[in-house]
Amino acid sequence: MGGPMRRIAYVLHQYPLASDASVHAELVALRELGADVAVVALAPGDRRHRFGPGPAGVPLPNRWDGEPDHLLPTLAEFDHLHTHHAGVGARALTPLAARVGRPWSVTCRGSDLFHADTRVHPGAWRELASAGATVVAGCRSHRDAVVGHGVDPARVRLIPHAARLAELLAEAPPPPTACRKLLAVRRPAGEDGLPTLVEAWRRARVRVPALELEIIGGEGLVDPAPAGLRLSPDRAPAETRRAIAAADLVVAPAQGARDARPDELTALLIEAGALRRPVIGPDLPGVSDLVLDGVNGFLVQPGDVDALADTLVRLADRPGELTRLGAAGPSSAAPHEARLVAGRLLREAFAA
Repeated sequence: MGGPMRRIAYVLHQYPLASDASVHAELVALRELGADVAVVALAPGDRRHRFGPGPAGVPLPNRWDGEPDHLLPTLAEFDHLHTHHAGVGARALTPLAARVGRPWSVTCRGSDLFHADTRVHPGAWRELASAGATVVAGCRSHRDAVVGHGVDPARVRLIPHAARLAELLAEAPPPPTACRKLLAVRRPAGEDGLPTLVEAWRRARVRVPALELEIIGGEGLVDPAPAGLRLSPDRAPAETRRAIAAADLVVAPAQGARDARPDELTALLIEAGALRRPVIGPDLPGVSDLVLDGVNGFLVQPGDVDALADTLVRLADRPGELTRLGAAGPSSAAPHEARLVAGRLLREAFAA
């Protein structure tokens, strides 16, 4: 990357939040590569949340919390400004970057494009395009949607979302040889299709009585919980990863085609792949880049109980297929390794 390392500010609405795992992975990896990167937060985040033990799990200190106009002297200290979520970019960073005269970039998320409550208005996309921002898209469907909103394709970089996978890839257990333990994780937004999964599991268990389901963060979802269903409290990320490794199949259902937040699925699906666990995910933009149907898992339509139940039974009846899908997981997860992603960001998005 030659020459002095540029100073980079991540201008975020809040940090850290439970849904910030990929952002945090980028930040830690950028620092490991020698980048001078800091967080500038527009509002205080949930300081209680940590992403793992030790220094890598401690949130980077915020440089500033306060009113946007007071940001200008701080932002002027940096060579490049970056944000996650196009809405924040359009509302806050577009005018601030112009006033301090700094190049800037934004990582768009699935919620910017597809979620009914948070998607960015077409006019805001045009504003981003005219303001000269470099737009980072985490998958092909996001890239295509951004270009469809009028952003110049030359300003779009296709760079996957980051996850800290090096240790997982090195220590992944063998792929499963039987489908008995299913695992799901409740996501922060709660729009996760878990009732669909529970009903599909009930139907599948009629045909496969040994099938067990654990839902991390699922306390109170079903009361009382029937035999074979374990509703566990939320766990720390490291504990969740151990649960993934111990499962035979990871299931990430969704409530509806436009109500799901695919960004909150990505970390789970990436980690499952790195740990050689087959996955079942919803057929949604962004997810289909991670779950290659019939390669490392299967896609089902959001809310389709029968299709999900049939897929569970299929994998229980075909252990060889389950093993094959799990073995393919690391190759699908590998491009998301945080250092690879951080290096690409430095070269392709932060260099201008």
